[in-house]
Amino acid sequence: MMTQKARDCKRTTFEGHHLSLSELKELGIDNKYLSNKNIPAYPESVVFSVQKVSHVTGESGLRAIFNNSGFRQPPELAANAQGPFIWWSLAVTSDDIYSAEEHFLTSLFPRRSSSQIRNQPSILEHFTSSKAFQEKSAYGNFRFTFSLKELLWHYGKQFCSGQSPVFRVYETVLYKQEIQYTVVVHPHYINLYDDYPRLPRQSDGVCGYYDGAMWWRCQAPSEVYMNKLEVNSCRRRVDVSSHYKEEYYVWDHVCIAFHMEPGWVLRVDRNKLFKRVNACEVSYPCLLRPPETPLSLNVAERKLAQIKTEMG
Repeated sequence: MMTQKARDCKRTTFEGHHLSLSELKELGIDNKYLSNKNIPAYPESVVFSVQKVSHVTGESGLRAIFNNSGFRQPPELAANAQGPFIWWSLAVTSDDIYSAEEHFLTSLFPRRSSSQIRNQPSILEHFTSSKAFQEKSAYGNFRFTFSLKELLWHYGKQFCSGQSPVFRVYETVLYKQEIQYTVVVHPHYINLYDDYPRLPRQSDGVCGYYDGAMWWRCQAPSEVYMNKLEVNSCRRRVDVSSHYKEEYYVWDHVCIAFHMEPGWVLRVDRNKLFKRVNACEVSYPCLLRPPETPLSLNVAERKLAQIKTEMG
């Protein structure tokens, strides 16, 4: 366990481990959100199968990606010992949420009738409100979205001699109100990560990779809980009701860090980059690197169209 300052805030890092929410609680870490005992019942350990990932940046990063026809680690991050990585997040879609809900309900009630299935109201939409599920991002106004399978193909072809890259459990990072599970992806001949365990394919762990998708067992889908889950075993039905007060809790998410050697650029055809990027709003707290500042969605959309025209 290592405690240090990052993002101007305290963080605790557990290298080579993906510690579950219950395991983190057992460690007795001084964190008021993690130790909140008043959280109402909610869908715990919901498994999402996510096929897409996203990389978010500001205007200078956007221009650099277009100019390079690909992704590279910014030199200023390399100089600040941020690790030799390009960072991607899971891009959870509405279809992913729907599939996860069906799997969750089936695990609760394996023998529901067709009428019970038909009359079951949606539940996850009331709880999947953390930043892991939002269109907004703290890292900038411009989001590139790729299928993970396609991204791995580009990475494997360019840096892994055509072989499949290696997935490893890199770390768990606990912030004030956030749990970040990091997966590192690297070529087989890079031995920097030999002491880190391989990422599981199928198990009871936090996350893993199987058949082109990351599965993620989400343990805390909200930052603020205003609803509670009510399970009626007799009727084989789950309902959602209002909680008497707002409760604040930690939220969890998965990041994928692609190892990049100095000078490497993960190249993608510029026309494809144009198709895979969209503008988004910036969420609080904003983690854009100065001197950049967040743009409104309308301004970001106009700026993106202008840059595409300039570079097209």
